[in-house]
Amino acid sequence: MVPHIPRLVLHVGIHKTGTTTLQVALDSLRGQLADRGVALVTIEQMKQLPHESAWKARRTTNPLEAPLFREELRQLVGREIDRVVTATGEPVKQVLISNERMVGARMPSEGDSPLFRPVAVASTREIIEILEPDSTHIAIYTRRQDRLIESCYLWEIQKGLAHTVGEQFPYLDQAVLHYFDLVRRLQSIPEVGSIRVRPFEMIRAGSLAYLEDFLINLDLQGSLDFSDFDTNPAENLSYSQRALDLALLINPSLDTKKQRDALRRFLKRHFSVDDYGPARILTDEARGRMIEMYRPDNERLFATYMPDLPVESYSTEEDTKALGNVLTPITV
Repeated sequence: MVPHIPRLVLHVGIHKTGTTTLQVALDSLRGQLADRGVALVTIEQMKQLPHESAWKARRTTNPLEAPLFREELRQLVGREIDRVVTATGEPVKQVLISNERMVGARMPSEGDSPLFRPVAVASTREIIEILEPDSTHIAIYTRRQDRLIESCYLWEIQKGLAHTVGEQFPYLDQAVLHYFDLVRRLQSIPEVGSIRVRPFEMIRAGSLAYLEDFLINLDLQGSLDFSDFDTNPAENLSYSQRALDLALLINPSLDTKKQRDALRRFLKRHFSVDDYGPARILTDEARGRMIEMYRPDNERLFATYMPDLPVESYSTEEDTKALGNVLTPITV
């Protein structure tokens, strides 16, 4: 049995929207969160569960092992709740789970067409059913579709793969990455009481400002001490054009993770973005088509779920760049 959970907050991602930055930050602030009645469970903790692969976050799961995953998750959350209660002597007010796999364990790929994040509802609802909170709130971040695709592609190449962006995303000319539909489906889960949608591009104001905005989901904005916070989290490596070209040539010859890590360091050191310019994944023409293709859906998304921001925020480079001015930078 899981102890009583008055409120469950699910940070469901999506991938490549600063999830790691937020998770590292939240973990470093775990003690302060506990002092305020928040028990934290991160993706790294859930990945250690022996039967995590039986979770409905994957479309190919083993239903015979699903009860084992459910019990493992209950025990994990129960342990984190007990830590908070032991440390504070007070009942837990909220449980926060940050895990982008709730909206799908894979990057966007052919299998996700024509429905973006097809397992999102099943995997998210399963977590809620296992923990049985009094109420549930969802936090989800978006990223302009062309930039999401570029980031996902570079992530694959940096891991050591070697393929074209067209091979990874065969549906580039199809409008299948609909955020509005994804959010609406998540909101349709009967147990979900509220949902907050924010654009990843606000992170240009800095990781602390991004974190402070996230804390609104917990009603803790302005209450945490960031004086010991690492304002330079682990770098999200971005290849230059020359580095990307070389990686595509060399990756097929690499056999081990150690070799791939060494290549990444070598390319970053000798073929940096500063010296060779950022990698160009999409042509200007392809980017323009994609922006126009998703414009109606994105405008509905902003108008419905982010009414404080311009509906044109994902319509042009200037409009998207302006999202970096929404938050006030924080210094410590």
